[in-house]
Amino acid sequence: MEASRIIEDLRALGIEAEDTIIVHSSYNALQGTGTIKGGPAAVIEALKETVKNGTLLLPALSYENVSVENRIFDLENTPSCIGVLPEFMRLSEGVFRSVHPTHSVTAWGKDAEEITKHHFKDFSPVGPNSPFREVYRREGKIVMLGAPLARNTSLHGVEEMILPDYLFRGNFDYEIRLPDNKVMTMNVLRHDFSGYEQRYDRVLDILAKEDYQCGKVLQGTCCVMNAKAVWEKALVKYQEDSHYFVDKL
Repeated sequence: MEASRIIEDLRALGIEAEDTIIVHSSYNALQGTGTIKGGPAAVIEALKETVKNGTLLLPALSYENVSVENRIFDLENTPSCIGVLPEFMRLSEGVFRSVHPTHSVTAWGKDAEEITKHHFKDFSPVGPNSPFREVYRREGKIVMLGAPLARNTSLHGVEEMILPDYLFRGNFDYEIRLPDNKVMTMNVLRHDFSGYEQRYDRVLDILAKEDYQCGKVLQGTCCVMNAKAVWEKALVKYQEDSHYFVDKL
């Protein structure tokens, strides 16, 4: 029942079977005070069914597990540190994961392999080869599935185009362990944000009404945003005020 309702709720928010979507999620928000039949696996399967002719992406960020002190990223084994749904997605069938020590993305569906295969070329977390940028280029949708708007990692990509003074703490070498015992090194910038609070919730203030829809999916609030509008309008705002999306602590 919950799986079909998830699909119905997402359809009501404008998501179609052919869409490319990147989903930031909170399982606890979706289930509220109850439980979801089938658990996280059922939610992932419902998301796949929702875009069965398109592509589903979930960030599998690992910035807590792959730190400055522990600079090893294992593509197949390093877990995500941002919740239960990204982990179930990472471990589910037919999923590709982009190669990045702190900001990898998992993808399933029509263009999953193509969208994830160039991330290893980037010097920054959400650079020009990242799946986040690919969702923008392909005019996909950003879905905040129970997750607060502050978790919208795509806005890091816009910040990286502007380079505000708070963004990075330096670059570091990481050991990347790939399948078949292959190993490579990536030198990557690391985000900082010390002394600042991220205020990506302000993105709705700069979007037009036709750029997004918000409503309920199960027990959680969901916002579905046009990725092209988010990136392009946020870029204009950052150019006007590089600190618009942060507050100083």
